[in-house]
Amino acid sequence: MILIPVFFGCDTQDDLGIQYDLGSDASVKLIEFTLPASNIYIDSLRTDGENRVFVGNYSDPLTGSVSAEGYFQFFYEQGPLPKEEDGSDTLKLDSLIFTVETNAIIPLSGNSYQEFTLHELEDSLESSAIYLSRLKQTPISQIGSYSSTINALTDTIYRLKISDPFSQSLFDKLSEIAGDPNQTTSSTVFQSLGLLPGASSESITSFDFSSDTSRMIMYSSPVNPDVKDTTYLTSFRFSGKNYSYLERDLSSSEFSGITESQNFDLSSGKTVVDPLMGLSTAFRLTALEDFFEENRNVIINNASVSFEFESENQRDTLVNLISFFRKPDESIFGPALASNPFGNIVMSDNGYLRQESNPANGSLSNDKSKIILTPTLFFQQLYKRFDPKEDTTLTFLTPTNGVVKEIDDLVLISPIDVTLQRTIFKENGVKLRIYYTEVD
Repeated sequence: MILIPVFFGCDTQDDLGIQYDLGSDASVKLIEFTLPASNIYIDSLRTDGENRVFVGNYSDPLTGSVSAEGYFQFFYEQGPLPKEEDGSDTLKLDSLIFTVETNAIIPLSGNSYQEFTLHELEDSLESSAIYLSRLKQTPISQIGSYSSTINALTDTIYRLKISDPFSQSLFDKLSEIAGDPNQTTSSTVFQSLGLLPGASSESITSFDFSSDTSRMIMYSSPVNPDVKDTTYLTSFRFSGKNYSYLERDLSSSEFSGITESQNFDLSSGKTVVDPLMGLSTAFRLTALEDFFEENRNVIINNASVSFEFESENQRDTLVNLISFFRKPDESIFGPALASNPFGNIVMSDNGYLRQESNPANGSLSNDKSKIILTPTLFFQQLYKRFDPKEDTTLTFLTPTNGVVKEIDDLVLISPIDVTLQRTIFKENGVKLRIYYTEVD
């Protein structure tokens, strides 16, 4: 596949987000399609591997309510151990403090009540496993709690004191490791922990485990009474496996009764991409078939899909979107970013040219009213393969293995698996614009 030169004979380059000299004599035509769009529900959201977890409750009149629990591992980072290798005790426990920093919260503004508890989990997380949002872990002993009215703009640090039994147990474990030459802190896997929302929680917080602030710190002091006013800090990072369990309830919204992977239309005609609720937008490309059949000698100079969205006050707009192929059973191939992306995701032009996994990603228009994708070579490939004498369906030839796939719908998915952002698209807000040149 070669890059198709772009020639423009009009003054609309700002709509495309491309800066080219349009002083060409080439006869370029424009056609615009309004693409039918529907909502679909995808329950099997992957929520691990991104160094953050969600905790809390949130209700929304459009999509319903959701409750989030966060599960994670923790590991020794640095600091003194409470025993020498000869077995002598050197430190005594003072306290254990759990601190996390948030990188996002909904609702975005105002005050809300946040309440959660910290627990040991019955089963430890497996570092090599893949965890989806529908898998709930079993908590056992509660080891801490937090409750407070928070300001979404200013309250970013959450701190709580760990219970004495758990603190002492962890301290004793460190003593055991320090006194055993066959054990090391770097290889020790401690029992995994979970954050569970309280019934009164009114917001969902995203805790950032990559932050330098997020850690557990054990405070200890010397056993020797002659050493005065000395405190030692031993820290633990929330590295390793982590993920969020999401319990969704759409029954209070118009989405009540939506079936996974099946099209679902709202009375307003709007569609939604909201990973937190498992909702995505699918849009159909079959309107291209008549255009391709009637125009058999053209070059597609530029193709862009725009999504006109509604602004809202309580959620950030999700702009980072890629387009998945829809499978014959109406689902998508979720692991496509890691496995066979060319056969399941629309790539950028550079991705196709260089045979690199580089999906066509969303960007804001200049007036920030639309999200725009410009996968020109994808649409050129659909056109190239279209043959009305043999078949009037749209097909795509996977460049990496030669497999041909029938393309009817594309599904918008966030490449960030778990996010508090969402986007609401207006009725008839999905447009495909094709600039093309007729050739002899």
